[in-house]
Amino acid sequence: MFWCSSVSNSPSLDLAIEDVSREILKKLGNKKADLGLIFISSHHSSYYEKIIEKIKANINCEIILGCSGSGVIGEGKEFEYLPGVSLTVASLPNVQLKPFHFSQDELPSPDEGPDTWKELIEVIDDNPKTIVLFPDPFSVRTEYILDGLDFAFPDTKIIGALASGGNKPGENALFVNNKTYFRGCSGLVITGNFELDILVAKSCRAIGEPMIVTQSNNNIINELDGDLPIVAIKKLYDELPEDQKGIMNNALQIGILMDRLGDIDDEITYMIRNISSIDKETGSISIGESITDGQVIQFHLRDSEAAQEELKKMLTEYEMDDGQIIKSTLMFSSVGRGKYLLGESHHDINLYKNLIDNESPITGFFSNGEISPIGDRTYLHGYTSSFAIFKEKS
Repeated sequence: MFWCSSVSNSPSLDLAIEDVSREILKKLGNKKADLGLIFISSHHSSYYEKIIEKIKANINCEIILGCSGSGVIGEGKEFEYLPGVSLTVASLPNVQLKPFHFSQDELPSPDEGPDTWKELIEVIDDNPKTIVLFPDPFSVRTEYILDGLDFAFPDTKIIGALASGGNKPGENALFVNNKTYFRGCSGLVITGNFELDILVAKSCRAIGEPMIVTQSNNNIINELDGDLPIVAIKKLYDELPEDQKGIMNNALQIGILMDRLGDIDDEITYMIRNISSIDKETGSISIGESITDGQVIQFHLRDSEAAQEELKKMLTEYEMDDGQIIKSTLMFSSVGRGKYLLGESHHDINLYKNLIDNESPITGFFSNGEISPIGDRTYLHGYTSSFAIFKEKS
């Protein structure tokens, strides 16, 4: 495999495409361009339908996939809420690619088997190495899609992120080959001679103690350890140091303990979700995830110091198998992370390059939610930085 990338923050789309294309062609040389991944900021939204045409006018790329973002990532830079075009191109001998797009009304019903999901994406392999997804958060039920693909492909690593940059249906763009879509989900099935590692860094730290959900209804928690959730939250608030109470008012999250039967490290792993609302009359809380009685939760705070520490710990502890070499990395970072949370630009990408790999290209965008597996299931995460590391034997 050979990957190369380029990024431009020129406010002119034509100049940005010219810049990245010239750099890509220089790096690519005589190699065949099998795949192009394009991420473009919403500043260029009026040109979404012309993006692929402009790229293919410069680079003879067989397959193109990508989406819009509130900011783009590449070449050691994170352009948050700034004009940006990030492009990576790969020459992939011995790798098979199958792009796809579908809309919400094409999804199989819950009582249909795994074959219907395979037909949906016209799968090229019963056990592909990975499936890359870029859903539009306004027009498809992403978590339903993840459950269905996990059902159909239990051994496949599913990665990706929600398109961003738009504030309502029809404002996000999905790029698939020669078409631009404004709804649905774009994706790519990849199989062949490569390996993939996935790292996910959260932005939260746990507070208080784990509690058991003793009464719930779908995404509403009515009781925790036999008491009202609002009582537990008030107790946490009262016990916090004064300088952290302001953080809790704006950054309280809930962590749901993951299934320990999956392939998870011994360290306790929580899936972080937003607390959508607190009902002061009933004392219940609603969260951004369905939950059932008996599950274990722990409250968390979104916190800059914790976010930096977790990412550094995760990257420091990452180990590759002997004889492998990193060829490319896809990075998807939450719009709620970056400079807004960490206090500085380019924090996550620079830490990755300093601790893991400073040679191969890294490309991505700021998303409305990050897709990656924990154990044997794939989840939609929030406030994370996710890294998909493509490797091959040296």
